[in-house]
Amino acid sequence: MAPSVADGHDEWSLLGPAIEALPIPFAVIDPEETVLAANRAWREFAGPDGRPTESDALGVAYREVAAAADGDHAGRVSDGLRAVLEGERSQVELAYPRHSPSSGRWYLLRAAPFTVDGTRFVAVAHVDITERKAREEALQRAHDICTDADRTFAEQVDALLEFGCEVLGTDFGTLSHVHGDEYVFEAVTAPPGVDLKPGETTLTDALPVCQHVVDHREPLALSDVAAQAPALEDPEWGIANYVGAPIVVDGDVYGTFCFYGQEPAAREYTQWDLTFVRILADWASYELERRRHADQLDALNTAFPDPSFVVDAEGRYLDCLTVPEALDRIVDDADSLLGKTLHDVLPDATADSLLSTVRDAISTDSFQSVEYRLDAPAGELWFEARVAPLDGGKYDPDTAIVVARDITEYKERQAALERQRDELEQLQRLNVLGREIMKALQGATTREAIEAAVCDHLTRSDLYRSVWVATRESESTVEPVAAAGVPGDSLETVSPHEHRLATDALATDEVVVVDDLTAVAQRSSVETDAPLVRDHSSVAAVPLTTGETTFGALLVYAPVGDAIGEREAEILGDLGQVIALAIQRVNSQRSLLSATAIELEFRITDSDSIYADVSAEFDCVLALERRVPTSDGTRLNYVRVHDADPVAVCRALAASGEVDACAVVQEATTDRSALLEVTFDAIDASPLDVLSDYGSAVTRAVAESGDLLFSAELAPETDVRAVVEAIREIEPTVELRSKQYLDQPVTTVSDFQTQVRERLTPKQATALQTAYARGYYDWPRESSAEELAETLGISAPTLHYRLRKAHDTVMASLFERDDGD
Repeated sequence: MAPSVADGHDEWSLLGPAIEALPIPFAVIDPEETVLAANRAWREFAGPDGRPTESDALGVAYREVAAAADGDHAGRVSDGLRAVLEGERSQVELAYPRHSPSSGRWYLLRAAPFTVDGTRFVAVAHVDITERKAREEALQRAHDICTDADRTFAEQVDALLEFGCEVLGTDFGTLSHVHGDEYVFEAVTAPPGVDLKPGETTLTDALPVCQHVVDHREPLALSDVAAQAPALEDPEWGIANYVGAPIVVDGDVYGTFCFYGQEPAAREYTQWDLTFVRILADWASYELERRRHADQLDALNTAFPDPSFVVDAEGRYLDCLTVPEALDRIVDDADSLLGKTLHDVLPDATADSLLSTVRDAISTDSFQSVEYRLDAPAGELWFEARVAPLDGGKYDPDTAIVVARDITEYKERQAALERQRDELEQLQRLNVLGREIMKALQGATTREAIEAAVCDHLTRSDLYRSVWVATRESESTVEPVAAAGVPGDSLETVSPHEHRLATDALATDEVVVVDDLTAVAQRSSVETDAPLVRDHSSVAAVPLTTGETTFGALLVYAPVGDAIGEREAEILGDLGQVIALAIQRVNSQRSLLSATAIELEFRITDSDSIYADVSAEFDCVLALERRVPTSDGTRLNYVRVHDADPVAVCRALAASGEVDACAVVQEATTDRSALLEVTFDAIDASPLDVLSDYGSAVTRAVAESGDLLFSAELAPETDVRAVVEAIREIEPTVELRSKQYLDQPVTTVSDFQTQVRERLTPKQATALQTAYARGYYDWPRESSAEELAETLGISAPTLHYRLRKAHDTVMASLFERDDGD
């Protein structure tokens, strides 16, 4: 660039001070991403919370500045700069947030490279676009309100007035209608205590600012009415600031959409403020005009809704008995119908059918009707042509009147009913299939038999083309174990996406449905599409869960063209629970019938469990007595405290972010330790859950001096390695300290306990276990009914009702004779 000699200065001597004075943060970055040069605005920008840095910000790594961006934007900012430095991009432009506790800001990063002496540098500028973002968000919010189909027009207007007051900083917002020499307030937003309601009126002379907008048909913005337009001051209302725009309906001023306050505005209103209000007023104008036209059209259609014509025996239109507007959705030009024939206007097949009906009515002198479909400007329509002969009058004898009754809605309802009927038939067949599966599961004695029976029954019908079952290996992996309808009965090519569907179902405990798996499926590890997703199947992943224990997932594939609806997904979810209960049953029976058991002892060091931390802090022993899940998704733990002050331990547990509440529910006595009730809101997976999934009984679970120790009894055929690996997924430091066989029946679940638990509802079981754990049945009682009810979040009468029902169930299980036992 050639230097300039104007005023005795060259161009370079002016650029430096100019860049220093520039209010936009500007810097030069070298290939190592270090700030080589920066202006004053950059030094302020690079400091924490916008405060100037103590140095001139030179030599600072740019990533330290980029790190101030929120969330993943920091990485995008740094990546964009690196791409420019390395020549991958010629420039970069990126909007990002840079919020602080004291302010929320948005910036636009602009970076472009330049080369000096063969070295590539980057010029970086950060333009403050906070105001622009605020305006964009305001327009988006207004758009969302205007397009919210769930709100009525009145609700939309009220929401816009409230939002407009928020954006403009005014106290009042009104939509007013000019009626003669009065204003009618149709919608109002006002401060609390102000007596201004929709429906109230005032003279137009009392509001000169609104009168000005109406008379001039232009928006008006005054931040200080007295200073900017003293002639528009009013003594009655005392409007001191005002932003308003006219509402125009069918070419006439309907009223105003305006915002105002009784004190001068804190800031000057801008052109954007005026445009914002004008947009709101234009929307109100459009809606009011549309509603007026719709009301008029509705009234006309109500008076004479069906198009009617006079047609002769040759099919010629002789007269039209309907206003032209009623025909707009049927034909493009209603005025051109007269003199034309049916064949000139309608498709040949439709014209043939309608002409035949007209001739039948004329020849038989009787009423006739026919249905036909028409591809009209308004879309596909269905009509019933009601044809009656005309005798005498101004028309020839061989004429008939044709009334085209629109039956599109009826046809759509009929089609919807047919779809509902098909869906009901589908659901009925699915219910029947479910009963057949339940019957088959009753005789299954192993988990493998259950999984095979489910796959066989589901694919034997034509409801599903392919099915596979997976067991849960860990929190994030599943292993397919059984299938039917799979090409070659092989599950080796199941795609990773199908695996993710199964793990998603396990993670949410809900049925996951994908309408077309091919649209989202990925390629398998063998670089070929999995056979199960080749034909655009609708797929449902169903968790096999009892509500407390999850055993795996079931994936079912509908036939091509069929969709798995919401109701069908619910039935599949119920089926998943039935399968899980059957698996739980055979696991329990397997344990009950086993002559021996495996006893495993585990130790976990360096655990991040709150129990481990507290036991180390107090050098004490915490023994878990009982875990009680509640109906609201929380879990109660009842823990004995040995060798420590229970109140101090309780306080330490409650201070943890993992624990929602902790209380001492039983004081220590000479023959027992204190009992704590620990409430967890979020229930994370634990080693004890894994053991329960494998049908084991936990016999001991303690935290001692920072370590976790627990023992469990399992059926002898249990895969111990799988159990240990599953626990290690949760607690990597778990150590299997011992494994031994017990020559005695496993007592994890007795016959009596099984019978009682199967009869109790979840709510009854929760109430009964909580009452027992908190000493409600001790004498004297350790906890009252009111305390139990408060713990469970229910009323005392509800608690008593659940306990009575639970007591009846326990007594019935104890004394009633079961012939099938």
